[in-house]
Amino acid sequence: MKKLLIILLIPLLTQACLWLEGTTIDGSHKQFADEIVSSMFLKISQETTAQKNFEDKFHREENQTEEYLALQNIMNGQYDQGVERLLKIEQKHQNLYSTASNLGTAYELKGDIPLAIQWIAEGIKRDANSHYGTEWLHLLILETKLELKNNPTLLKNNHIINLPKKFNETTLISIKGKNYSLKSIRNALFYQLKERLIFVKPKDEVVADLLYTFAKIEEQTTVVEEADKLLMMAKEYGFDNQKEIDAIYKSINKSISNLRQKAAFLSFLTFLGFILLVIIVVKLIKKGQKEKLQTKEISPLSFALSINVYLLLFTILSLPIYAFLQKGTANMLLFYLLLIPSYLLAIYFGIKDIQKRYTIDDAKKSIGTTVVIYIGVILFIYFQFLRGGQSEITIYFMTHMLLAVGIFYFLKWRISHINKKQGENP
Repeated sequence: MKKLLIILLIPLLTQACLWLEGTTIDGSHKQFADEIVSSMFLKISQETTAQKNFEDKFHREENQTEEYLALQNIMNGQYDQGVERLLKIEQKHQNLYSTASNLGTAYELKGDIPLAIQWIAEGIKRDANSHYGTEWLHLLILETKLELKNNPTLLKNNHIINLPKKFNETTLISIKGKNYSLKSIRNALFYQLKERLIFVKPKDEVVADLLYTFAKIEEQTTVVEEADKLLMMAKEYGFDNQKEIDAIYKSINKSISNLRQKAAFLSFLTFLGFILLVIIVVKLIKKGQKEKLQTKEISPLSFALSINVYLLLFTILSLPIYAFLQKGTANMLLFYLLLIPSYLLAIYFGIKDIQKRYTIDDAKKSIGTTVVIYIGVILFIYFQFLRGGQSEITIYFMTHMLLAVGIFYFLKWRISHINKKQGENP
């Protein structure tokens, strides 16, 4: 029999990862590589129906096996027919994980929670690593639903997963006497909610509680913007503990406020630095006007290499500023704006140093050689080390290409200015 992947247990977008970035709990901007943007995928699941999900996955299925027909029954709400077919498969082919897991899901949708618990537990016995090892949470959800029948107010003052007041990525959480890492809990919440939201639409107190817990984890360990979106979904599903909702919103607002304050302070420091830079340049220009040019000539290649060495030194010196800006604010425009006066200052110092000892032999060729070497170095660095499709690297590369144009015209103007002074002061 052709083994079908279990439609109820297949994520909508398996291993779909994006860069997660935003504001951390301490008010810093941060990027998380290969982190799942949970709220976006959960919203997709919520807007998908069971029938559509089934059709999207198996609309080209040619060999309609008993397992396929059983799943089709379940998707159409014909739970008794689906269970009957799955039990026949179990009699013929025992110890199949897919059969046990599908039976557990079918019984849950049918409302028979005890049998659902029995078959999901059996599925875990048969393959504990299925569905990225997150079926322990499915079992916990079923046990909670069973408890709610005897105690309807269970989730008013408790949660399915009770988190400590303070925790971080390394905290171990005890659930039913077993310790779980925060990462494993986060993964389980994502994968189990992603499949559950296909079938369960608002309102549902179990889903609402899980979404709140997910929001709390994102607030403390990743970015508060993601926590905000998950909390909105939790409220949509019926989470109404206003005290806990207010606590998360208070934390979110404080974190974003701290980030804005850091960004404002950083902008102020950058502005002061720019003013200081202007003052230094003006003083150096005035000082340079008093110095006499020498008569020894410098070749275009030597001139080009000298200028590029100065540019390289300024690039290296700018790296700490880049790291500081990236950590302090999401707006990298300040960094790119800072590059312009820095590179012009590098060229100014380079020409100033050269003119103390030399005169420029061939201005046109010197300028052209300088720009060609600069572009060649940038292209080499980009294609050997930086390529990879990341937008930030591409922007950085394009900025340097524009800078090459600026370097050309600035050199042309500066050398023209020097030659003019030389003509006026033979």
